[in-house]
Amino acid sequence: MGGIVVTGGAGFIGSHLVERLEELNKQVSIIDNFSTGKMLNFSNLHYKPYVTIYELGSDSWGELHDVIGLETLIHLAAPVSVEESLSNPDKYHRQIVEGSAQLFDWAIRNGCKNIVVASTAAVYGDTETFPTTEDSKLSPRSPYASCKLAMEELCTKYDANFSVLRFFNVFGERQKESGGYVSAIPIFYKQYGNRDSLTVTGDGQQTRDFIYVKDVVDAIIASIGCNGVWNVGSGEEVKIIDVAKAFSDNIEFIPARKEAKRSLSDITKIKEDLGWSPQVSLINWIKSIKK
Repeated sequence: MGGIVVTGGAGFIGSHLVERLEELNKQVSIIDNFSTGKMLNFSNLHYKPYVTIYELGSDSWGELHDVIGLETLIHLAAPVSVEESLSNPDKYHRQIVEGSAQLFDWAIRNGCKNIVVASTAAVYGDTETFPTTEDSKLSPRSPYASCKLAMEELCTKYDANFSVLRFFNVFGERQKESGGYVSAIPIFYKQYGNRDSLTVTGDGQQTRDFIYVKDVVDAIIASIGCNGVWNVGSGEEVKIIDVAKAFSDNIEFIPARKEAKRSLSDITKIKEDLGWSPQVSLINWIKSIKK
């Protein structure tokens, strides 16, 4: 194990990242407990000699062996269900906060200089600042978000380059349609494929900032070796009803649920600091997968 280590590498975002790193001829070690990640997500990998997979979860990161040549850790692994975190906050603290501290200790001990961590826009809570900047008030509203913020705070305690990326609503190929956090997009796509009505909660006027998974991968790679906190979003506000209509006019409105009414990132900082900008819009992507 060495080079670049990716935790959660078999997951939605992680598998896309590993593919890109393989294309760049990087030595990659994937760590995943396969609770949500799948080997099927690696179907596009060529499995060159420098891509290896370890089945290991955050509860057993203490078993990681010392290594030589570890340059970069990209930490994506985490449970992601807000609802589950409300009923089982201890699990989220153990895996996200305690597990991350254990992982960071291991990485630093083995000479790792660059650590990238996946955080979330949920640390902003029900913000009233739009677009939301990295300096906006932090007000997490769930144990999941609170643990992600605590993980961010851990990053200030180590002598390494820490890149903290606050992901907004990520979409793209391989996104799961059930279990834990599920975006409206894979639900709509499945309903569209089954020729069912698309179920829109409330009036559909709620908005989200959707960012394509491969744009997220580019942001991760651009941040390696940097210090700071960055929003990773599209900087565009899209209504859920417009997302549904991009799939089909066969829409059924169902009762509203308790959720944020708006989401919109300010991505000025990541554009200026890292030279990164999103390339794929949600509506155009939907049009492409309907062909």
